[in-house]
Amino acid sequence: MADGTKIRLDFRKRLGSFTLEVNCTLEAKVSAFLGPSGSGKSTLLNCISGTLAPDDGEIAFGEEVLYASASKINLPPEKRRFGYVFQEGYLFPHLTVAQNIRYGQPKPRKSSAAIDVLEISEFLQRYPRELSGGQRQRVAIARALAMEPRMLLMDEPLASLDSALKERIIPYLHHVKDTFDIPILYITHAFSEAMALADEAFLIANGTIIANGEPHRLLTAPAAMPIAQLTGVENTLFLPVTASDKARGLILLEIGDQALVIPYTDIGIGEIVPVAVRAEDIIISLEPDLSISARNILKGTIQYLDIKSEYTWLSILIDWHHLAVKITHAARKQLQLQEGSEVYCVIKASAINLLWD
Repeated sequence: MADGTKIRLDFRKRLGSFTLEVNCTLEAKVSAFLGPSGSGKSTLLNCISGTLAPDDGEIAFGEEVLYASASKINLPPEKRRFGYVFQEGYLFPHLTVAQNIRYGQPKPRKSSAAIDVLEISEFLQRYPRELSGGQRQRVAIARALAMEPRMLLMDEPLASLDSALKERIIPYLHHVKDTFDIPILYITHAFSEAMALADEAFLIANGTIIANGEPHRLLTAPAAMPIAQLTGVENTLFLPVTASDKARGLILLEIGDQALVIPYTDIGIGEIVPVAVRAEDIIISLEPDLSISARNILKGTIQYLDIKSEYTWLSILIDWHHLAVKITHAARKQLQLQEGSEVYCVIKASAINLLWD
């Protein structure tokens, strides 16, 4: 973490029949909690912000204890000084953008850095109704940063935006990460967002953290498959560029002794590229020679097979890279797939997406 601050979370919260139990330490600049709806992500964030009190345990920001059941400490939200960005980017409709950013500040504070980083100066005098969804969310982030928080809490800030707007907002989140020397806790159900932004990730399911680690190592492993089935995984690979052909509109990436073809973009030879492909966009074949238009046919071995849900989920090892694949039970039976089977993963180049690095 940039300023060396560690956030210690060790608490329990029961809501009806649901129980959230957390025991972890956040040490990176951006920590992402990833899980499906109802897994406890927002409850976790509310306990950290102080808007919801745990039943027992302790929460500490560096050396400062924010909550401790044993010593009956529970700092209110205003004394924790955390910025909070909600999913919907709530703004006061009767106030201009500038007034929204200044609202609630106990004294005049510097907000120019947030305004510049998020590029919202041109609509400071507009009202929320005059803004697009992406613009409103940028204003909400600027308002949270203008409070000069010690940490920024983001509760699925891109969930209400369509895919095109998400792609436009992610670079701004990178600018925030690079400009402001504060830790960020990012809640999401989207693998691609965690991969694009986080330095460390925690997988949460049914109120429990089931795995954690570096995003590119954690989210492509078989351990992530239960979450993948619920959130819609985008397999993520970090691969070096071996060839670039602008005239033909393609780039070759090295995956072991095989190659992956993606649409052309201006990336240099040797650069490491993060790419993603959805599990349902991968076709499984037992033979390498297929009379189809897909450019990518990669040989791999089935390491894990899950048939407990509506679909069959496979984890396929390709030169030390894992791919999660979603197929029908009928296809599994027809191909007679089992753990240890050698298969070919067929992927169209257009189904492979370049992630922000």
